[in-house]
Formats: sequence, C-alpha cells, structure tokens
Amino acid sequence: MFDEIHALKPFKDVANILSEKKDWPRLYDIQSLNNNKVPVAAAVYYEDMYVNFKLSKETASQIVGIRLWITNEFMHSGLRDDGSKVLDHLLGMLNGKKPLF
Repeated sequence: MFDEIHALKPFKDVANILSEKKDWPRLYDIQSLNNNKVPVAAAVYYEDMYVNFKLSKETASQIVGIRLWITNEFMHSGLRDDGSKVLDHLLGMLNGKKPLF
C-alpha cells in the first residue's frame, strides 16, 4: 500500500519501523470491557478491507451489553458514505427504535 498509494508513500519508512515493533502494550483492557456499564452499539462490516471481521466479533464479544449491527451495506467508510444513516441506525438500536438484528 505504501508503494502504490501516492498519499501514503512518505510514511513507508515509519510504517515499516512500526510493523517490526514487538513490545506493544495490550490494546484493550479485557477486564474493563467485561465490566462495561455503558450502552454500546457498533457497526461491523462484513467486507471491511481494513478490519478483520472475525477479530471485530471476538473483540465485541468481550464488551458486556454491546449491540452489533453486522452489515454489508457499507464498507470501512460507512460514516463518511452515509454518516447520518449509520448513526441513526446505531442510536436506534440503543433506544429500542431499530431491531437488534
């Protein structure tokens, strides 16, 4: 990607350095996710070219009370493509106006 996309070319060296880093801290605090008290809704896109579907589902399964909207209606750029529709759907899931599936 850093060779093919002009806007990313200046970041190629940094991306390579970061990709070789081995001592990253944990990305999520699983205990905090397991003890969640805040209502959460999230969109998970089947064909997201940047986020692995299986990993998204695994991560979401750790968040108590999460409501997932699993869709192929949008790709990774759902908010950019039709942000009002995406947010309306997610907020509707939280307030009972949209189905959970």
